[in-house]
Amino acid sequence: MPERHRVLVVHRRSAYAELVGRGAECSAVDLEQRDNSLVRPLVAAHEAHEESMEIVRRDLGRLPIDATWVHDLALVVPDEFDLVLTIGGDGTVLHASHAIGSTPVLGINSSPASSVGYLTAGTAIQAAGLVERAVTGALPLQRLHRMEVRVGGRVLTSRALNDVLVCHDCPASTSRYEIRLGDRAERQTSSGVWVSTAAGSTAAIRAAGGKVMRAGSRRLQFVVREPFLRERAGAAAEPGLASGFVAPGQVLEMLSLGGDTRLFVDGPHVVFPLPFGERVTFSGSAEPLSLAGYRHRRNASG
Repeated sequence: MPERHRVLVVHRRSAYAELVGRGAECSAVDLEQRDNSLVRPLVAAHEAHEESMEIVRRDLGRLPIDATWVHDLALVVPDEFDLVLTIGGDGTVLHASHAIGSTPVLGINSSPASSVGYLTAGTAIQAAGLVERAVTGALPLQRLHRMEVRVGGRVLTSRALNDVLVCHDCPASTSRYEIRLGDRAERQTSSGVWVSTAAGSTAAIRAAGGKVMRAGSRRLQFVVREPFLRERAGAAAEPGLASGFVAPGQVLEMLSLGGDTRLFVDGPHVVFPLPFGERVTFSGSAEPLSLAGYRHRRNASG
């Protein structure tokens, strides 16, 4: 009898389902009016996601695997499975990755018309074939190097896959800090600082002026958001440490010089406080993530 592989299926809820489930109050839009021009895109994405879920569930049922379906990872240990399959978009991959050590991850984009799926390998109709190849070792794996974040010497996470944003809790407030890389240090005032891995270099940090990096790169990258430009010799001067790369073995350090500073890890849901006078460090993690079927941009800088 062939070996049966254990597959953990992690699925998201659509934006429409989340809004309806929370009983969101919409002053100008009734979410039940599905023909409303504002609601229609949400409904279309919701229906695409639900259809993808049905397709994947049906097709996985034909494979010699034992599939466990969850939305909440709190009650499972992903590393007890042979494969983690995510159904959603990049956010679902990021959400699941924080709980995963060595188990390979395979992402399925459940709504390609509306969802970013840069970290995903295919769509619902391709899922069964991709899973079959993944559990037999026939699907290539990309090791994505993650980031370790420490505050006061204590490890907050060693599984930041995309990026960390250091900024004030209020987006309209100023961030004040000292930033240090190697023997260079500078006190700055800005809207915050992005720090990213290679995998995250195609996301927010790119929009902030960063560079796309090779998928397998071990370097980190940082970009200061909207720095306060000081007058020097009658002209506005950029900070000396406005952006740069953190080599393997190096540490990027920031000292909080303001109150209500926060660390947002891989989006808005994982948040840590950075008290006044506390130091946070960013370095390469010893826990890479294995992503199955990952396709990365070729025009990367390194």
